[in-house]
Amino acid sequence: MGDRTRSPRRLLAVAAGVVALLLGAWALGSGHLGSLASSPASGMPSASVPRTSTPARTSSPSTAPPPSTAPTPTHTGPAAGDPLTVVALGDSVPSAGSCDCTGYVERLGASLHGETGRPVTVHNDATGGWTTADVEEDLSSPSTSRHLSNADLVVIEVGANDFDLDLVDDPSCLPASTSSCWSSTMSDLRTGLSHIVSDIRAVDRNRQVQIAVVGYWNVTVDGAVGQARGNAFVVGSDALTRAVNTTIAGVASSLQTIYVDAYTPLKGDGSLDPTSALLDDGDHPNAKGHAIIAKAVLDALTAAGAVASWTPSP
Repeated sequence: MGDRTRSPRRLLAVAAGVVALLLGAWALGSGHLGSLASSPASGMPSASVPRTSTPARTSSPSTAPPPSTAPTPTHTGPAAGDPLTVVALGDSVPSAGSCDCTGYVERLGASLHGETGRPVTVHNDATGGWTTADVEEDLSSPSTSRHLSNADLVVIEVGANDFDLDLVDDPSCLPASTSSCWSSTMSDLRTGLSHIVSDIRAVDRNRQVQIAVVGYWNVTVDGAVGQARGNAFVVGSDALTRAVNTTIAGVASSLQTIYVDAYTPLKGDGSLDPTSALLDDGDHPNAKGHAIIAKAVLDALTAAGAVASWTPSP
């Protein structure tokens, strides 16, 4: 068996190796001998992990709920006490000056009060005998301009007085929609009515103003009075009326206004006799006729959503 005792020289060599090993570990650990404590169980030193700064302490999240992003409710609809302003423009039909009765414009105002629950102010600026040009000129008058400045609804019925009705029973003026007898006047009606609608919107501070343009059951006499003038008159007046209504409806559609059909409620498809709804002159509606037209206007406004827009929320 060999001698297990180490010689002094050998011991010195071993000691020198240990010192060198310690110095190397100290250098790798940036001079920190304590880094050896993290060495693996084998006894070999491991490279020290670079030091990192301690992250700054952050405040703990707030337990308060975040501010609401929902919009604050605002009341944009009409209030129950806000008055609804109605202005009427046109000829003797909306003015109702020939009838000792409540005209359709005033009846409409009463109906709107009942439907919306709001007070209704009616300014009837229509005048018997007026043409489209007369109504257009009147828009600049102080009173009409003032009435229009805050109107919620403007009702217009005009055009019948624009035409030379002496030509109604002339067969050469048929068909009315293309006849040279009426083409110039029809063009002027279209232009004038368009100007009226545009001017109303320019004057009215209410950007949501509704404009209702009402047609005719006849631009001249009808019923028994018209029939007494003969078949040529009946045919000619009906043809002209339909052409006028087509023009009025076209303007209403092109300018996003509401067209009110007054023909169908009084004459149906043209076969109904409107005598019972007319005054003795055959030209103007009586109380029954005004009630029929008022309902036609209200129905058109309702269908267009105007009445709902004027009605306060519960």
